[in-house]
Amino acid sequence: LCLTLLLSLCLSLLFCMESHADNIVVVFDPGHGGENLGAQIDGVIEKEINQKVANTMYEYLSLFDGVEVHLTHYEDEGLSLKKRAQIAKELNADYLISLHFNASEYHQLYGTECWVPYDDFYEESYEFAAYFIDEMTGIGLYNRGIKTRLNDDGDNYYGIIRESEKLNIPCVLVEHCHLDNYNDEGYYEKDEKLEELGMLDAKAVAKYLGLKSRQLGVDYSD
Repeated sequence: LCLTLLLSLCLSLLFCMESHADNIVVVFDPGHGGENLGAQIDGVIEKEINQKVANTMYEYLSLFDGVEVHLTHYEDEGLSLKKRAQIAKELNADYLISLHFNASEYHQLYGTECWVPYDDFYEESYEFAAYFIDEMTGIGLYNRGIKTRLNDDGDNYYGIIRESEKLNIPCVLVEHCHLDNYNDEGYYEKDEKLEELGMLDAKAVAKYLGLKSRQLGVDYSD
């Protein structure tokens, strides 16, 4: 009887390990942190709202089956861009999503946009980013598009994308909206609005990956 129970336990553990290994791993990186505050507009500090959005996204996306969700940091913490990518690599990330809010030099720009790698992961990241854009524009934000940008060395301009690509991880940088333009007012000032953005981020991932949630009664597999 003991041998039978032990064998049953071993088989159960093996099944759980195999099921866990089959999960797609998505790591979200709340932009900035520590002494790096990000954009600051009228008392709103970007690092703080990035974390709030990420925490909601984590809670909501974790309710879906077939996905393993992580954050590079769960509280305010200063991390280098290289360290963030390394954390994602250690977690065996299939995708890394960097969460931000925007501001422009002359405060004239508004809307949502995504940045993706220009070479190895361009097509895959572009397709993924399109789901984030769809969710953001669905609540009324202006579509500023999906873009790439290079530095003077001809490499990806944004460090999180550059460092992720070095570790063979597709990366999308999401700029939810602009903090410094009246057109985007009302999308981020209250916690419930930040929670909505976090849920939209989670839905974008779930739709792109075709996930189901038995707890939520949602099925995006088709």
